[in-house]
Amino acid sequence: MKRTPDATPDMKRPAAKFDPFNNRLSRDIRNTLSEAFMAALAQMKPSAYRDEADGWLAQTPPAVMVEYIQDRLRRYDRVFEQIKGGALDEPLLQSLVLWNHKLFFEFHDHLEGIWKQATGDKRQALKGLIKAAGVYIHYEFNRRQAAAKLAGKSYALIRHYAHCLAFIENLNVLLQALKNLDANPPGLENPALHRD
Repeated sequence: MKRTPDATPDMKRPAAKFDPFNNRLSRDIRNTLSEAFMAALAQMKPSAYRDEADGWLAQTPPAVMVEYIQDRLRRYDRVFEQIKGGALDEPLLQSLVLWNHKLFFEFHDHLEGIWKQATGDKRQALKGLIKAAGVYIHYEFNRRQAAAKLAGKSYALIRHYAHCLAFIENLNVLLQALKNLDANPPGLENPALHRD
């Protein structure tokens, strides 16, 4: 959702932390950066997310917002390098790169686009992965109860529809992390992520 001057949140109010669950400015920055990143991935042109970030930074947001934006830019750049360097054109493989760079909100957005076009068991399997990303989004903001609730739902879907997730070589590690309510997300593996 693009900002309009009337819809831009008050940037002068100090923010103690970046919290998209309780702070509109945090939520707007996260959402618009993610949308721009999805557009950049679709076109393989990083200028989309860089321009969006520059727009936010030009408004001189509070320091915690600047830190978030700069961190996202660094991660987005690394994701682009890995995807381009590994010639990872397959959207599901791209999603693993996002996950492994702990871009769980972006992973959620990216996978949701694939999920909307999927049917049957594959749709349910992808729904489980989207919920798994939600688990780690909640953990990132210390929302343990919400993370635990979502982990159970994610675990059940992924376990039941695991046959549709063969592109994740170590799916059992993710299942174990969800079952144990492990706040530390495991890396997801596929041999294509390591080719030169």
